[in-house]
Amino acid sequence: MKRIIVLSCLVLVGASANCQNKKAKKQTPKTDTVAVAPIVAAPLETVASVAPVAAPITEAQKAKMKEINKAFKTEKTRIESDTTLNADQKAAQIKMASKEKSKKMKETFTPEQIQAMKDAQKAKKEAGGGSE
Repeated sequence: MKRIIVLSCLVLVGASANCQNKKAKKQTPKTDTVAVAPIVAAPLETVASVAPVAAPITEAQKAKMKEINKAFKTEKTRIESDTTLNADQKAAQIKMASKEKSKKMKETFTPEQIQAMKDAQKAKKEAGGGSE
């Protein structure tokens, strides 16, 4: 009987802590801004050694990215709802769809743009506002 009481107390404490964690995440304000380093005057010799800034994403690229993401989400939903597949088969098919999505993204964006998007996503995740 004592084990049941102790076990139920642990479950209640764990559930309470989990709920508090979710509330804290919801209260964290999400921002779409990216931190920008201040401009510092540097000698001309050092300016040439700085890595080039990634080209901005065009409207056509944004539209293509939305199309790629929408197609991936549709395919993932189709795979997840397929009752003829077991969990391993679903995971394998989702992984293949993800690789196809990555391939299409690499065709659409330059390597610098892809790296800039990864860096922004990583910064957003570290700030606590990231969700896929």
